[in-house]
Amino acid sequence: MSETAAIATRTSLANDKSKAQAKSPRRGVFVFPVAYLFGIMTAFGLGMGWQAYQVLKQWNKPRNYFSMEAANQLIDCYVWCLVAIGIWQLMRVFSLQGSKWKRDLAAHIAIAAVNAPVATFAYIGVVAITRLGIQDMSIQSRLRLNLRAEFIPNMVEYFTILALLASIEYYRNYRRGQQETFRLQHALMESKLQTLRAQLNPHFLFNAMNSVSCLLHRDPGAADQMLSRIANLLRLTLARDDSREIGLLEEVELAEEYLEIQRIRFGSRLKLEIDIADDTLEARVPNMILQPLVENACVHGVARTRGDCRLEISTRVDGSDLVISIYNDGPPVRQDWKTRSGIGLRNTVERLALLYGDRASLGLTSFGQGARLRVRLPLTPETSPQKVFDHLAASTPTQPAVM
Repeated sequence: MSETAAIATRTSLANDKSKAQAKSPRRGVFVFPVAYLFGIMTAFGLGMGWQAYQVLKQWNKPRNYFSMEAANQLIDCYVWCLVAIGIWQLMRVFSLQGSKWKRDLAAHIAIAAVNAPVATFAYIGVVAITRLGIQDMSIQSRLRLNLRAEFIPNMVEYFTILALLASIEYYRNYRRGQQETFRLQHALMESKLQTLRAQLNPHFLFNAMNSVSCLLHRDPGAADQMLSRIANLLRLTLARDDSREIGLLEEVELAEEYLEIQRIRFGSRLKLEIDIADDTLEARVPNMILQPLVENACVHGVARTRGDCRLEISTRVDGSDLVISIYNDGPPVRQDWKTRSGIGLRNTVERLALLYGDRASLGLTSFGQGARLRVRLPLTPETSPQKVFDHLAASTPTQPAVM
């Protein structure tokens, strides 16, 4: 094997290893830092020591000191801290989750039975070293007493800790799976949005070239001017980044560039009016949403009339929504437009569904002497990817209402 191939192989193996580590997060020593665990158990032990001290004080027990009772309780708590860490590590093998939970439970019962006397031996061992309470009873007597009296309580403590850790682990796995699902939904949404946006360029280019072919023999100068405008529009389109949302003003400027091409095609027949409300200038809208809708109005409205045709574009704020209206006084809307709509409308409906779910709507109706298309979407100065991701976490996107 050549040196280059060896280096490539090592690089590939390293990449595979890093990907595997990213997919399966490493499990720590404990569910939360061990220092926190000992801090909590220290507070718990001091509280139990204070309670024992007060109880013995009422019974007027001689040589009753809070420090002695607190130390006694702290020894017990610290022993169970170590047991808790051991249980957590055992859950790597016997997790109580999945199809083998009965086997795991049987294993924990056996381990708890073994742990009960071991915990007692550990506790008595520390007591013997610290010489706590040996005035009242010898170490041997305390050991025999605790082995008989603490076996069942130790089993109960073991399973209490096990139940707590299993609940925490179940919740962590649930949240991890939920986050993975949201990441997949997010990636799927991004992929769909990029695919839908990619459909617009060839669709627009086909219609634009068709317009050029209509002018080529009738008015070569206009056809040449239109080709120059098309090249400029494509340059502006390709220069945009992959942001799912852009400013409304930038979207209007791109639509105006497209309408300049249509002015060359239709000449003075196209009467254009654009009314953008000042309070909508900071709004964020889906990237490339206005151009296909304007194109739809030109193709199905202006192109199908013989005389002058008015095309109006307006925006306004309605409560917490942004409303974009496109009107043309061409032919009225067909009743079956929902099932016979072209790429532009279908594309827009799908993108609104992916971005906003049922918070957005698109409607096309006959209005006055022509047709009016109205898009309603949430009015937000800026919708970050994280906000969209949080919306996915709250609900699965649904098809927007089509009025």
